[in-house]
Amino acid sequence: MALDSKNNIKSVFIVPAATAVTSGTVTPGSTNSGTPGAVVIANMSNEILNATTVLNYSKIKIIKDRGANLPLQQVVLNLNQIAAWGATPGAAATEQVDYVGFNGTSGEIAVLNNNFYTVKLEHVPNQFAYGKRPANYKYGTYQSSPAATQLEVSAGLVKSLIQNFRPNRTTDWRVFTSLVNSSTTTAAVDTDITSFSLVKYSTAVTVITTGAAAIAAGTYLRFGASTAATSIYKVVTGFSGGAGTYTITLDYSWQADSTTVLDTDVVSVTVGADWGIKIVGIKQKYDVNRWRQYDKVRFNTFIEGFTPSATVTPVTTTAAFDGVAVYEQVANDEYISWGDEGQVFVDQVPPLFREQDAVVGQQYQPVIIGWVDKLPSLIGAGQNKGQAILYMADADATLAGQALTLVTVLNAWTLQKGFPNIPNPIV
Repeated sequence: MALDSKNNIKSVFIVPAATAVTSGTVTPGSTNSGTPGAVVIANMSNEILNATTVLNYSKIKIIKDRGANLPLQQVVLNLNQIAAWGATPGAAATEQVDYVGFNGTSGEIAVLNNNFYTVKLEHVPNQFAYGKRPANYKYGTYQSSPAATQLEVSAGLVKSLIQNFRPNRTTDWRVFTSLVNSSTTTAAVDTDITSFSLVKYSTAVTVITTGAAAIAAGTYLRFGASTAATSIYKVVTGFSGGAGTYTITLDYSWQADSTTVLDTDVVSVTVGADWGIKIVGIKQKYDVNRWRQYDKVRFNTFIEGFTPSATVTPVTTTAAFDGVAVYEQVANDEYISWGDEGQVFVDQVPPLFREQDAVVGQQYQPVIIGWVDKLPSLIGAGQNKGQAILYMADADATLAGQALTLVTVLNAWTLQKGFPNIPNPIV
């Protein structure tokens, strides 16, 4: 009888941004150029091939030297079994960005006195990662005063959303909520100020100065950029004095990761008439050894209590996008490609900590070779099929070093079967 068919067999190679190894015979530790080691094309005797010598072989190996005293990672490819060969540029992931009111270019918050405003966020979970779940909502609410203003309503809703997400700081969806203003009129902060240190979930900001400097209470600041789409903060408690370290207090907390911003990236804003609320999905935690549920925060934004007007319709300016060949995806493929390794399940508790060559934060360019191995028999036919995936560590899609050499050799080899060349840069 025919052998059982096996599908989707993956061999994953993480190709570092390193100088190519172009000659010699591969043995463990022989071509290692650091951690991770070199990836090469070789014949069945492990002799490294180039774009000319590879034409002498119908069967080759992709080999990764993992270092001395470790077995080589390798896969055998037969030219007659290659079914597909191609590449795609990597693409960075993005977080969802929504606005209510002013959205960076237009719009405003409709002002109503003694009115109850509501901003409702509906989480849209990834069904593949989380399964079917009931809708999960978070609210921002605010009761306006008898003499309401756009700033008052916007700031009240922002603070409410921040407070209502407080219990969710360690769960599977969180957002960063802030104010934006229509003004692009800005001025540099005091030149004697050198930096601002912001702490996640804190309103306190540490300011370092080299000379006499001051920031007055009531000043509006933008951190990181000077465009109208950048968050704006009001200084509640300022300072003045000579060289030293001071603390200012913002009207609502910084919710992104703790960071230090240089004075050249901070501007003082002369506020304009229109205000808005900016809502940004926060990147979720990911640990490939413990879970492999990479996802982005996705949500729908609804409003209630605003006047019927296009100027207050929620607008999504940036959609959540998982990216192409970002670290999380590459690390997941690498982890799974090692197989069960004696476990009953790949997802076990406690998790198995495996060798990992994927680098946190690295953008990769995937090159994929698809193969099919037909298995005929007297009573039927089966087939094995799978992929060899080369994740090239070249963020700008222009191949160099090991990546360029591998693609050059594979282009020459697969051209014999009529496959088009992969260009450089990958497009």
